[in-house]
Amino acid sequence: MNVRREHIRPRERAAGLTLVEVVVVAAILAVLAALAIPSYSKYMQRGHRAEAVRTLLEMAACQERVRAGSGYYDTRRCLENTDSEHYLFRFDPEGREQTLVFRGIASPVERSTHDRCAELYLDQAGTRAISGKQEYLADCWGGR
Repeated sequence: MNVRREHIRPRERAAGLTLVEVVVVAAILAVLAALAIPSYSKYMQRGHRAEAVRTLLEMAACQERVRAGSGYYDTRRCLENTDSEHYLFRFDPEGREQTLVFRGIASPVERSTHDRCAELYLDQAGTRAISGKQEYLADCWGGR
């Protein structure tokens, strides 16, 4: 008895990814994004805050030059070139031609729930402050 057997080939795997593989890759990407996005946001926030600190220091230096020339601070001046898409800058008291004190204020345009600093302050004596918790003062001013 001569039975002819046909060679049975194992089922060939189709090219492409299975649903399980796609779900595993999506889960890995979701975990990576959950870790990376907050870190990136904090990095960007620190960069914007450093720019605000630099601008406040420039504003104070400008006021010192004004006082050296006239004997008074003039809070109507020294706000040129302070435009920023992340912070608004102003002096307190506002619009005073002759004053012996000033306070430069940098207010974030969009307050983040993760921003521990909120507003940054710098006065004529060089005193630095924040509207957030004072324990974060050094971090908010970049260790300065």
